[in-house]
Amino acid sequence: MKNKSKLNSFYYGFPVFLVTTQDKDGNTNISAASSSISLGEKLIIGISKGGKTYNNVLAGSDAVINIPDHTLWEKVEQIGKLTGGDSLSENQTKWGVEICHDKFAKAGLHTEASVDIAPPRVAECPIQAECRLVSTSDKGRFMLAEFDIVNLWVENALLNENGIVDSSKWKPLIFNFREYMTVGDTLGFNVKYGN
Repeated sequence: MKNKSKLNSFYYGFPVFLVTTQDKDGNTNISAASSSISLGEKLIIGISKGGKTYNNVLAGSDAVINIPDHTLWEKVEQIGKLTGGDSLSENQTKWGVEICHDKFAKAGLHTEASVDIAPPRVAECPIQAECRLVSTSDKGRFMLAEFDIVNLWVENALLNENGIVDSSKWKPLIFNFREYMTVGDTLGFNVKYGN
């Protein structure tokens, strides 16, 4: 039997990522997010309106999608409690969000230069995708941003002998109904596994 349920958000298990963008003055912002879809060399992310990331992307900033592993969950949560903006919304105040213009320093994270776009990568994240902005689409309280992946960086320790991510070594940080989790044991393999 099932019951009709009402949820504030339908986060049924998404990988968490840290988005780095830059404003027109070259100031870098980092924010935590979990709404994305990746197909081939395309990546689409959802961005809440009103924040620094939203403003940067709306102004044309490229982005790095930095994928943390499960060990970084506390730093991700700390980033999520910070805004690079100059004011707080009513909800941000209620949730205890703080204004912070150097989130990297506050969270103890470090940058490393990107190769083909301006925003830097997050050094502590084992997987990073340098992405060039293609388009944005207004969706009410949110914006969808489409990017082309121009460079993909993966920590050597996660790669097998063929240069492919060894999923037994990769423990992504998952946002599951507002709880941080990671993956467990392998249950089976998709028909495209290893290709």
